[in-house]
Amino acid sequence: MPFEYGTLFLVVMLTGWAATPLCLHLARALDLVDHPAERKVHVQPIPYLGGLAIYAAVAAGCIYVAVWAPHLLYAQSIQPSLLVLFGVATCFHVLGLIDDAVSLSAVLKMTVQIILASVLVSQGFTITQMTSPIGGVLPLGWVGGVLSVIWIITLVNAINFIDGLDGLAAGVVFFAALANFLISLDPWQNFVCITSLMLMGACLGFLPYNFSPAKIFMGDAGSLFLGVMLAGGSLASNVKGATVMSLSLPLVILTIPLIDATLTVIRRGRRGVHLFKADREHIHHRLLRLGLSDRRAVLLLYGLCFLLSMAAVLASKLPPRYTFLFILVFLAAVGWGYFAFHTLERRAMAFNGETSPPPQQ
Repeated sequence: MPFEYGTLFLVVMLTGWAATPLCLHLARALDLVDHPAERKVHVQPIPYLGGLAIYAAVAAGCIYVAVWAPHLLYAQSIQPSLLVLFGVATCFHVLGLIDDAVSLSAVLKMTVQIILASVLVSQGFTITQMTSPIGGVLPLGWVGGVLSVIWIITLVNAINFIDGLDGLAAGVVFFAALANFLISLDPWQNFVCITSLMLMGACLGFLPYNFSPAKIFMGDAGSLFLGVMLAGGSLASNVKGATVMSLSLPLVILTIPLIDATLTVIRRGRRGVHLFKADREHIHHRLLRLGLSDRRAVLLLYGLCFLLSMAAVLASKLPPRYTFLFILVFLAAVGWGYFAFHTLERRAMAFNGETSPPPQQ
């Protein structure tokens, strides 16, 4: 398996690297560009369609596995699951492409996402039971399906929301996929290994063109596709994906985008605006207001994502009772960290003579 895994990674990465400049020229030809605006960081038009290169890279990985390494599909019988996940992710990708081109309404986007997530759950990507750290198992039935849909929608939009600085979303997904790959090696979970390698390769192939200063953006087509592939991988785990407790490790890995998504929902709900209405209150925007450059803010978030990912890998090797304790300590640390960041931000605003964040655009 190591040779096939390495070849799969290279195929996906090189395809993404080669396809991205082609998508860049196509976006310019079709005038699919993201123009500067007050709520945005870039100061010149940047082409979209980077998500198409990411999709092409993962598709190339699927073709390689199906044609040149079919034994990878037979190991643990992952062919049906991979086909279903890639099919649903393709629909998310198409939704993103349409939104990048014509800007769909928030209600329509959310409705389609819920339908697609429900299809994925109906095909077995679901939480089936809840385990207690002190023992015992509680079957969830239809509640597990609802929780699974919520999990998919949350993860998809968390990646979408954090895609606000050059290279940020691709880097976050890379570190999350890396952690998932390392966790799935022992015990071996072939499906998670393969999907994680595809995501890692696609992100690495795309990042040379997307890191600051970006030449191309992934757009919603890329962020939605990456988000659902990550969500599906976490739910399909043969050992850990069947329980609610298992989602604690993906929560650790994706702490930053999930916190950002949660705060976004709360903030926009309190203000009575659409969930998908853009603003400048995301974590990366707040780091910029503290005086960090685009590149330094991204590198800082990369470092935090790497540390969180490695913490999840270490926690995966702990006995269940210690894993639960780890999660409690982790949640306390996250709460303290956010309080410290909020305090630092307030003091910086006071030092600069500001009393509140910039008005929403």
